[in-house]
Amino acid sequence: MTRASLRAERVPRGCWQILLLLSVAGGFTTSGSFLLRPLWPSPRNVRVACRAQESNGPRMYYPEDRGTAKGGAFWGRSTEEQWGEFASGEAGSFDKDDLVEGKYPGTEDWYCAQVMKYIGQGDWIVMWVDDMPDDSAKASVLKTDEMKHLKFTPVTG
Repeated sequence: MTRASLRAERVPRGCWQILLLLSVAGGFTTSGSFLLRPLWPSPRNVRVACRAQESNGPRMYYPEDRGTAKGGAFWGRSTEEQWGEFASGEAGSFDKDDLVEGKYPGTEDWYCAQVMKYIGQGDWIVMWVDDMPDDSAKASVLKTDEMKHLKFTPVTG
């Protein structure tokens, strides 16, 4: 599969990052026992996974999405559910402007983020506030289990 053929399929940007990560990693990953196992999914599986990722709207927001239909689709999602401080279940797990650690999509890395809003079905829009690479997403949609509150310990002296 060539990059040109993937572009013809209109693979979403977040999926390009996954493909790039796979190619940089040499197609292998380590397991808990440090054995190498192949990571390469079939081209069909990559396209299906990326379409599923985007089926409920874009999952990643990049600076170039500002003022575009894709950017509007990302930020325009909402839910009728009550969420935040007075809600229960997943919708009550976080509130607007909470600082959290979030698992950056497509990686195992955790970064600091700010909760922007709950969009239903366990999905949250977060804005990344950590020192991120220039080509990374500025905001992402994360599941509740991919986020945890930051804990601050006051310094007494």
